[in-house]
Amino acid sequence: MTWVGGVTSMFGYGALYSDVQVTFPDGTTRDLIQKAYPITNFIAAGFSGSVKVGFSLLQSMAGFTRLPDEALKTQAWDPVWVARRWAPVARSVFDSAREVERSLGAQVLLLGASPNEDAGLGARMFLVRFASPDFRPGIMVRLIMWCSIGSGAGIAEYKRRIKPHIRFVSAIHHAEVMNPNGWAQALASSLTRSLRDRPQTGISRHLHAVVVRRGQVSTWNNDERIYHPDGSIEELRMPSVAQSYEQFQRLSAAAGMEAACAIC
Repeated sequence: MTWVGGVTSMFGYGALYSDVQVTFPDGTTRDLIQKAYPITNFIAAGFSGSVKVGFSLLQSMAGFTRLPDEALKTQAWDPVWVARRWAPVARSVFDSAREVERSLGAQVLLLGASPNEDAGLGARMFLVRFASPDFRPGIMVRLIMWCSIGSGAGIAEYKRRIKPHIRFVSAIHHAEVMNPNGWAQALASSLTRSLRDRPQTGISRHLHAVVVRRGQVSTWNNDERIYHPDGSIEELRMPSVAQSYEQFQRLSAAAGMEAACAIC
């Protein structure tokens, strides 16, 4: 019903990738929401499960790590400290939700850059997975690693496509030469092809990417022009998507759907 994946690299940065599809209680799917976001200057996060709870969790994390504008260039959070201190906050957010929303579950994947530890060619990167109901942080800290949440995490074909890229000897690393973020862009293209060639109900072909470096977080999507063997041209363009639960309610109503109990 969704796919949010995080990856770290030897280049001292990492990326989150998230699709935009949501599934309503009657089984109808729509490409309606952004699931991964910059949280603060060193951290990004994405969610799966209950749409309402997921937006509440990311809003909670953003509030927990908020820094004054003037401090963003000189101060930062340690991702491990944030993960351990925010976990009980996440539990309280989840526990305060309606039972019908809690029954859909909730997961969060955090990607963060260390403010003071180095690895590879830059900052040490962390991936942290949280899952309801206890939100105990699962902290991962290998130089090159992949972790994903949502239904896409269990699809064998997607795992098979990604695995060759998460190796030191992978040719995908060449994409970074004279091209900052080239590695992350090449991986996004590979993921896009996987979604095109092996479509799954509940997972969209449209992806957002959030790249995290020490002191910098940037967001883009996988818009592209595809040339097919028969000469036809396909334009892949991100639709309008909600970036808050209130926006999601409005887009759902416009589509004739009820936002409550939607899952991603």
